[in-house]
Amino acid sequence: MAPERTSALPPTARERGVIAPQMLAHVVLRTAQYKRMVAWYQTVLNAQISFANQRITFMTYDGEHHRVAIANMPVVGRRAKHRAGVDHIAFTYASLGDLLETHARLKREGIDPAWCINHGPTTSLYYEDPDGGFIELQVDNFDSIEALTQWAMKGDFENNPIGTPFDPSALRARLMAGESEDVLKRRIEIGPQDGSSAPRAYFGTFIYGLVQLAKRLGVKT
Repeated sequence: MAPERTSALPPTARERGVIAPQMLAHVVLRTAQYKRMVAWYQTVLNAQISFANQRITFMTYDGEHHRVAIANMPVVGRRAKHRAGVDHIAFTYASLGDLLETHARLKREGIDPAWCINHGPTTSLYYEDPDGGFIELQVDNFDSIEALTQWAMKGDFENNPIGTPFDPSALRARLMAGESEDVLKRRIEIGPQDGSSAPRAYFGTFIYGLVQLAKRLGVKT
């Protein structure tokens, strides 16, 4: 039997009376393309370097000492998309305007997203780093968890947990023309979607092929 849908979030660790982390502090990435990866993440995140030597670079964009660290490991290979591990790392922006301005800035730098998708809960841009890892730049589409869960309970998210593609340049033009962020963040419903709707660049050729084969065989992904 499928679990019953609910609008209630699980209780926090504090509410449960247990000790848990206060926050996710940082991520560390290994690379053989040290200078290239440092430059890419510094550009994409508009980050400042807080410490660097020949072995590791720490960078930050807020009050934390570092949010991303790049470790110089010349012996490692490029990330393999067909292996288990971290799928992507997400960074949240304060507004849709900030997200779309970031897209425009990166486009001028020659950095284009591999996937632009309104998931429903978030409006998201996925970028592939020089090692083949993905980061998600996103903005929350709802002002509260309660509003999000109420939307999810209507069934649209269950029907389409992947999302609806969008053109960030067109969305930015509409925003600059005066349309409200609330309207622009509202997901356009396009019917059932599954993993097969994600682009080849995101999965890699091998996994993308398997997902497409599964779709033809009627296997849900």
